[in-house]
Amino acid sequence: MTPAEFRRHRLSLPLTQAQTAAVMGYSGQSRIAEIETGARNPSAAAKRLLTAYVAGYRPDDWPLQPSS
Repeated sequence: MTPAEFRRHRLSLPLTQAQTAAVMGYSGQSRIAEIETGARNPSAAAKRLLTAYVAGYRPDDWPLQPSS
């Protein structure tokens, strides 16, 4: 998954970087920013989780609506 694909998937959900970090178990939005800029590669587990979210899976802590 390329950085652009990761970002496109996030935006399709639609989630902010901070919300995405929270539902993926990261400590902050900086990790998502690093993935989306190509500074860091997402793990296989992160790719699988994002793919599940895009396919419709929603955990109990899913944000109800994007933050402004």
